[in-house]
Amino acid sequence: MSWLVVVLPLKEGARERALALLADGPPFALEQTQYSRHNVFLTAREVVFVFEAPGANAALQLPGEDPGLWKAADAWGELLAETPRVAQESFSWTRSPDSTGFSYEPTPGPGDSEGGDIYTPSVG
Repeated sequence: MSWLVVVLPLKEGARERALALLADGPPFALEQTQYSRHNVFLTAREVVFVFEAPGANAALQLPGEDPGLWKAADAWGELLAETPRVAQESFSWTRSPDSTGFSYEPTPGPGDSEGGDIYTPSVG
């Protein structure tokens, strides 16, 4: 996966207005982008936009030709305490899939106390 993480530092007291802008949703159709997931995190001092796309080296960019994006940028610009920053991934950890029920022990075979004969001897 690839991520685009954008951090917007907010002016003091801008959190409520940021929350209102977020309630309107993104200013472009996410379904028409390369993103498979989008999250937004809000603190008292910043908004963090996280965009996720498949592929380790996906070229992540916002749909800059969409006029709605520029209108939204103006609204967000009024709330900014400083220039937005793009964060780079510095650490990542992923839990291994649960392997409960799997065994890497040898398969019991004929003569093993738990395995017995694999095939019933044919009579005849």
